[in-house]
Parts: sequence; structure tokens; C-alpha cells
Amino acid sequence: MGFSLICDRNDGAVLDSVPDGGPEGWRYLVSERLAAEYPPGGLLTGFSPNFPELRKLYDFVDNILDIRVVSDRVRCIILELAPDDVEFLPLTLVDHQRDVASRDYFIMNVVADRDVIDLDRSKVRMSHILPEDIDRVWNLVLKDDIPPEGPRVFRPKHLRIYTMVTPTVQDALTRAGVTGVKFLPAHGWNGKFR
Repeated sequence: MGFSLICDRNDGAVLDSVPDGGPEGWRYLVSERLAAEYPPGGLLTGFSPNFPELRKLYDFVDNILDIRVVSDRVRCIILELAPDDVEFLPLTLVDHQRDVASRDYFIMNVVADRDVIDLDRSKVRMSHILPEDIDRVWNLVLKDDIPPEGPRVFRPKHLRIYTMVTPTVQDALTRAGVTGVKFLPAHGWNGKFR
């Protein structure tokens, strides 16, 4: 199956902190539901002061936190195709002057995992700190025997800070013309986003 990695690095606004008052930042990376701990009405987070010239909002918002921040348009598409694979935690985004830029964004908290990476055939380096996680990728090889059924939006086992999608999800997002994202073929990925 031809899975793709979501790459949401773009020339738009950049976020550099998780919202105050919510779960700790690392918890957004471990495939667990967080909505019960999330305040009703959502949280607020702002554009990074380190990138004052970057102000544009795309459907996928760039950030240095390895979380997916998406527009309501993306949320609607994903909920239609993969409602059990993710949860959406509402955000209010504020610009560099702390003025509201949008109330229509969400953290796309991916709660589904999938074991798709062939570690024996991939050229990777495992983390010394988290030995189950891949630290560096030179050539990612996916398993040959991945069953077609399973999550459509998921964190790949051993590469949990990334998000993979099935062709069905990629096609739907592409057809809708969502902005701020590109899809990279997961099989053969060299660890680079450029």
C-alpha cells in the first residue's frame, strides 16, 4: 500500500509552543486521547516571535513541535474518512500582536498507530534515548505484507512524531485543494522534507 508522509512545513505562520493550560507537549506525540483533559472551548496559542515576517495561515500550520495543526476544512475531510484515527482539539490562533487570527483551527491529535516500517531493510539509526524510536532516516522501507484494512491516518510505529495517510485520505485532501501541505511517498523516504 502506498502510504504518504504529511509534510506541513511551509512559508506561513509558525507556532513554537503548545497551548497553555493543556496537556504537556510530549503527550501530543504518544497516540493517546487528550480531549477529556482539554478545556471546553479550546485553548489559545500564538505565532512565534522568532518568525515575525511569517503571518499567512494555511490549512496546515507549520510548527516546531511535531504536532499537526489544521483548519476546520481539513478536520471535516479527516472526520469523514478516518473518524476513529484522530481527535481534534480546538485552538484559537493569535498573531504576533496577540490579536485573534482565527478560531477555526485544531490540533489533529493522531491516536492510531500502525506497524508499517521494515526495520531490517530500512537504513535508519535508532534513538539512544528512546530505543524503540528511529532517530535518523536515510532510506525508509515499508513492509511488504501490510493488510489493506486499518487506520487511514496514523503514527507509524518507530517514527511516532510523523503522520502517515493512505492514498484515499491524500486524494481527498488534494482534491479539496488544502494548503500548506505536501505528501511524500513513505516507501523510499530519505528523511528530508525538501
